[in-house]
Amino acid sequence: MNTSQIIQMTDAHLLATYARVPIALVRGEGSYLWDAEGKRYLDFVAGIAVNALGHSHPEILKVLKEQAET
Repeated sequence: MNTSQIIQMTDAHLLATYARVPIALVRGEGSYLWDAEGKRYLDFVAGIAVNALGHSHPEILKVLKEQAET
């Protein structure tokens, strides 16, 4: 899916409670995020109802996987 398709799908399923940035982030690693077209962004924002631990940290993923299996 490209950015336009992802935004269109998101708009169909989410309430417009606040303005959204017209990008579609599809992957994260550490402090970086990538959009649907492969552009890299530095994630320095802790948003609404999220944490600031980074993305896909191996140790956090391990603990989450172990907990999910219990």
